[in-house]
Amino acid sequence: MRKRISTNTRNWKYIPIIIGILMVGIAIKILTENKDDILAIGILTIFIFLLTGLYFVFDKAKSIEFDNEYLFISSKNSDEKISFKNILKIKKTLAEINDRDIWKIYYRDRNNIKKSIRIWPRWNSKYFEEFKNIALKNNNDIEIKS
Repeated sequence: MRKRISTNTRNWKYIPIIIGILMVGIAIKILTENKDDILAIGILTIFIFLLTGLYFVFDKAKSIEFDNEYLFISSKNSDEKISFKNILKIKKTLAEINDRDIWKIYYRDRNNIKKSIRIWPRWNSKYFEEFKNIALKNNNDIEIKS
């Protein structure tokens, strides 16, 4: 049975869209009432571009799951299946969001190319610790840095 260890942020992509639509409505209202308020329109336009960028960041988010033998990385366009034998290192980064650490998993893909992926473990879940233990049990060469 697969267990998801990453936070599901792909659904968050709809929040910037909703806020962007509200900002477009505000910009239209400002334009129809005060045609002289170019500064407000400029600021709203910058925010709309930032929200568009956030949409694409959330849309590219990947889902990371594992079972007893493999790590699965699923995105909108592709799926990868990585054996625990191909995982090289699991390292905690300096970044954190809402007091939850961001981790980086280094691995070799099926073409033997060294890759890495960042993971923001799910809140209030023991699956990430279970993943590290199973990975270490399957591959003693994995380096785990906290």
